[in-house]
Amino acid sequence: MLHKKRAFICLLAVLAVSPSSSFAQRVRLSPRLRAGQTLIYQLDFTASRLTKTESHVTVTQVPPSSDVQASCLLQVYVQEVNGSTFHLRTAISDRPVAVASGLPTSNRAQDAGPDRTVEVQIAADGTSGIKGFDQLSVAQQLAWSAWLAGFTSPLTFLRAGISPGEKWQLSEPETASSPIAKLVWLKKYQYVRDEPCIPGSPASSERCAVVLVLAHIRQDSSPERATPEDFKLRGLATRGRASGTNETILYISKTTGLLFRSTEAAQQSMDVNIALADGSNSVHYSISANSRSQVQLVPETPTDAR
Repeated sequence: MLHKKRAFICLLAVLAVSPSSSFAQRVRLSPRLRAGQTLIYQLDFTASRLTKTESHVTVTQVPPSSDVQASCLLQVYVQEVNGSTFHLRTAISDRPVAVASGLPTSNRAQDAGPDRTVEVQIAADGTSGIKGFDQLSVAQQLAWSAWLAGFTSPLTFLRAGISPGEKWQLSEPETASSPIAKLVWLKKYQYVRDEPCIPGSPASSERCAVVLVLAHIRQDSSPERATPEDFKLRGLATRGRASGTNETILYISKTTGLLFRSTEAAQQSMDVNIALADGSNSVHYSISANSRSQVQLVPETPTDAR
């Protein structure tokens, strides 16, 4: 599973295909990597959160608002490839490198001076073995997680492949810890069209599939009885509502299945009351948050999988 600190990121694929595109040429977009391969991504992430707290019996320490911003360079080293399973080592730096600088990839990596490393195992059924994530700053964690979500998205696409114009749906449980139980993401996908992976490049250059993802949260627990199991174990009871919407645009190479670039805009809110199991010592939280992220493969990065 994905790291629990990455809110609202899931990797379980489920059904539903639009039959209108069933006779068109289908393409499978899962990443094709080779051991020793190096990729470099530019990551940009911004997020803000506003929290209102009401309590008559306790003094809470939750800050009323917070803002996070990150602009990072991420180097991705493919350490091992075993069938459809990849072992990656990533190095992240807070010092971004201009894509248009004209420097060779090796020089850019040296100038960026990556100083924090995260390892991850990626397979068709999710990710595991994440090491080093806790050593990143909060901003780096959010930026890295945005990259991972986009990079692994093709693994959740229909196994039979997809074709331009096709639509399908997935239902994915929310895996991040939350005071509201039974949250589910409903995602609608559409393979919109093909475009050059690099805007403005000739039509004969590398082509990317453009995939639009619209997602919203469904709450399957009653607002009056919303306590998750981990809260019950701590002697707590919760009630309230959660909602959220995400819009993501993915540009995925039809040649290699690699994420070339992505943009995501997210809005989430929660109104929840947390109390002891007997109803005493309650605190009411009203939280709203939004974020934007952009992931861009540095053009000079070799993407062939020969």
